[in-house]
Amino acid sequence: MNEELLTRLVEALEGINNNLSEIAVSLDSLDKNIDGCISCSRNGRSKYICITGDINTY
Repeated sequence: MNEELLTRLVEALEGINNNLSEIAVSLDSLDKNIDGCISCSRNGRSKYICITGDINTY
């Protein structure tokens, strides 16, 4: 009984690990797309964050 439960637990954890790996890849891709679209500027005391260009998510 305990062996079956441990097997199910291991399979569930492996599934979670695979899903987290896929999410990490997606976030890395999104981060690379966003980096090219964001710039910061300063005008006197004011600071601005500018978002430009095409932003695509898949």
